[in-house]
Amino acid sequence: MKRLFSTLFAIVLAVLSWAAPYGILVNGQTFIEGEATGEFEGFTQYLAHVQVSEGDYCQLCDKGDNAAWAVDVNSYSVAGFKRNGDKIDVSVSGCYDFYIKLKYGADELYIGNGSGCYDPATTEYYITGEGLPGVSWSNHVKLTDNQISFKNLSAGTYKFKITSGDWTGLIWGYEKVDASCSSKGYSKDNDGNIMIALLSEGEITVRVAEGKICVTITGEVQETFGSAVPDQCEDVLMQAFFYDSYNDNAPGAELVGNTRWATLLPQAQEIGSYFDLVWLPPSAMGDGTGYHPKQYSNQNSNWGTRAELEALISAFHQAGAKVIADIVINHCASKSSWCDFYEMDFGEYGVFQPDASYICSNDEVNLNPDAGDCYGAATGSADDGDNWDGARDWAHDNVYVQDMFKAYLKWMRNVMKYDGFRYDKGDGFNNWHHDNYNKTADPYIAFMECYAGDDKIIRGIEQANRNLMALDFQTRWDAICPIAGRNYKKCAGSGLLGKGYAKYAVTFIDSHDWFMRPDNENEFGGRGNSLKADMKSRLLQANAYILGMPGVPCVFYPHWYKYKADIKPMIEARKLAGVHSESPVSDEYAEDGGYQCTLKGKYGWMVLQLGDKTNHQGWGDPAYKLIAKGDGYAMWVNRTAPMPMDVNSVQQAAGSKAEKFIENGTLYIRYGEKVYDITGKVKSEK
Repeated sequence: MKRLFSTLFAIVLAVLSWAAPYGILVNGQTFIEGEATGEFEGFTQYLAHVQVSEGDYCQLCDKGDNAAWAVDVNSYSVAGFKRNGDKIDVSVSGCYDFYIKLKYGADELYIGNGSGCYDPATTEYYITGEGLPGVSWSNHVKLTDNQISFKNLSAGTYKFKITSGDWTGLIWGYEKVDASCSSKGYSKDNDGNIMIALLSEGEITVRVAEGKICVTITGEVQETFGSAVPDQCEDVLMQAFFYDSYNDNAPGAELVGNTRWATLLPQAQEIGSYFDLVWLPPSAMGDGTGYHPKQYSNQNSNWGTRAELEALISAFHQAGAKVIADIVINHCASKSSWCDFYEMDFGEYGVFQPDASYICSNDEVNLNPDAGDCYGAATGSADDGDNWDGARDWAHDNVYVQDMFKAYLKWMRNVMKYDGFRYDKGDGFNNWHHDNYNKTADPYIAFMECYAGDDKIIRGIEQANRNLMALDFQTRWDAICPIAGRNYKKCAGSGLLGKGYAKYAVTFIDSHDWFMRPDNENEFGGRGNSLKADMKSRLLQANAYILGMPGVPCVFYPHWYKYKADIKPMIEARKLAGVHSESPVSDEYAEDGGYQCTLKGKYGWMVLQLGDKTNHQGWGDPAYKLIAKGDGYAMWVNRTAPMPMDVNSVQQAAGSKAEKFIENGTLYIRYGEKVYDITGKVKSEK
């Protein structure tokens, strides 16, 4: 994504603020970086494996801010550690696990017997893995001078970890790779291994330096992700359509226009400047909006031609956004009867001619006499999910069906260039199939629609081996919809967000299923009401809520189209603080009159306020700046660390100085002799 702040803004933020890896500092000299282990009870947790000797002292350390401090050691810790002012004295030598628990103003430290410790000065490093010459999971090969190179590698997939010679000591994987000294193209698999997929002959060099792994790659590399659930995902998603919005006469089109491929194309740059992910409607040939597909390999649809779609996907990519395909593989429409189907030609990935033997045996074609000559023709296995009675349900237990959809999803990724998937009717078959399909096609992100409460959705996520996200209906029902009635009681701890599954949640306000649908009253504020003037403040509060909470927020295109001037600062606030899918939340209050919470992001802190107590005048801590505000909402940010910079940003920032400042509530950047606003436009010159 070409970040909304522009390259210049990213440079300025990096110059003005400081990075913050957390860990343990031994004797004021040796820093052992902690591995982030997630959130628990409002704490952000890190684990550091530390080797210490009697007489040493330790401190918690924020290396980026060059800050070190001490806290009381948890009473359940092992013996041998005692706080002494701003230090923790060591009286028993050994290898220990330091569990660092960070919460604003309430840090904690637990110390237990550990493993995997290392001394950077004396540790010998080894590589273990698969695919690399002479290396296997049982054969650990020693690095020479902390480095090893593998030359003349053929195209293929290579996986590895760094160890101290066996599986009982130091074990480092993807989490230890330092992006600043590594080439692009490495990723991780589901086991946390470093994974590289070479498309041509190439070379891989692995080096260990200062407790980090540097990976250098030559040759063409396949972009791989390894998991369809990104860690600490900062992405903001847009659903770029509503029901039948290919049609100028669709309900709602009179307010926001249509969303055909050709209509979205000139908007791609602006959308891609604010959104990391763009969810498009089903693009296969099919009926209406596309949720009854007929021929998956035919990408000419009511939304436009295949050529127009490819141009749109390319435009979003050029703008820095990834594109999400709406995948409808639970069911399909037929060709001319209830049981004949189009050929599916996926080129190099295979040609398939499905028939009724691949349809579930308990499908309506076997139950409804209206099926005519097709009555009783389906001979596939029984449906292993919830039935959809509007079309033919595929029997996903059948290997042929699985192969067809593996080919389809790989074709969508590699030929049509989609980056991720939204699975329609995700509870229509057992969710372990989603894991199977995701492992085959390797999407950047994948989430399902499962129109159910959080307990059923969580069961589905677990069935998919946590390799699948989901639209968070429970949070919408319990926390978001009541905002339309100015009720904020359940803004705290609802849905997947409140069940410890925020990492897997896609939060949303409205969708194609409800917006302006004459047959449905679930639209935000009631049928036909979401875009009315008297609902504006509450709709924007709901947008502030999803953009100010963990999970991956999905902004609905009609909301963006109508109120983009209000939504843009909300996205800016989220990005400034680095709020992500796993951000810990501290709820201050949730009541009839409003809601307030503090979130910890990758780059700082955000305070979200909704309702009657919203404050636009000033915050108790002057470090907090008001970034987004409106009737009944405010988003305050205290930025403490920089965003990561790309190579161009580093080059442009070399030798430069910049200053950010607030003027009349607006953030500006002074860079050389010019002052820029947050979009990079010149405000004034000397």
